Amino acid sequence: MEEMAVRYEKLPVEPTLERESGAVIPGREGRMIDVDHTVARVMAARQGEHIELILNRVSPKHRTEDLEMAREHLGEYATWFHGSAARYTNIKLAAGSINNIVIWPDELFSFNEVVGPRTPERGYLPAPVILQRGSGIQYGGGVCQVSSTLFNAASKAGIKIIERHQHTKPVSYVPKGKDATVSYDDLDLKFINDRSGPVTIKSGIANGKIWAQINGRNEEN
Repeated sequence: MEEMAVRYEKLPVEPTLERESGAVIPGREGRMIDVDHTVARVMAARQGEHIELILNRVSPKHRTEDLEMAREHLGEYATWFHGSAARYTNIKLAAGSINNIVIWPDELFSFNEVVGPRTPERGYLPAPVILQRGSGIQYGGGVCQVSSTLFNAASKAGIKIIERHQHTKPVSYVPKGKDATVSYDDLDLKFINDRSGPVTIKSGIANGKIWAQINGRNEEN
């Protein structure tokens, strides 16, 4: 039966967004073997009789229509950025990593989990960062501006913030107390979708700015 499961069963696929265009990719049904009824059919069959598996359709947990309706701007924020070409590269990579992300109800978003390690193997470059004491150069310098921009967009959208840390000194790109520093090893930005429908994150860079947008369905309508 396990060999048959590998051959015939298919897990459902949840609806999502195409990472480049943001177009909705519909969910797809899966199928699972109805073990109890299939075994009963086998036990009742005559020797040599051909038996067909009984397959049950399994729907995705979430509806494509709900994602299609998550188009209203709930919160948006943009910050000016400047600095070296390396810092620009890091910001562009991180902004692209969080673009067109779907967060379903009760799901937790983790900046570090989505963006991943800021390593040279993944294209990140050395650039200035604020450290616990003073400043320095590290791979991924500039990524904190992306997390800070996203934090402010999420705050404007009324999203419940679970984890956020401030730099040890003020930064130039957001008002004092509005920053969100991240470090892959220990400091994260996390928030949970406590709404009844999905929300999506849009992010990018344009005209010297990094922007982040939280979209969803306006639940007041």
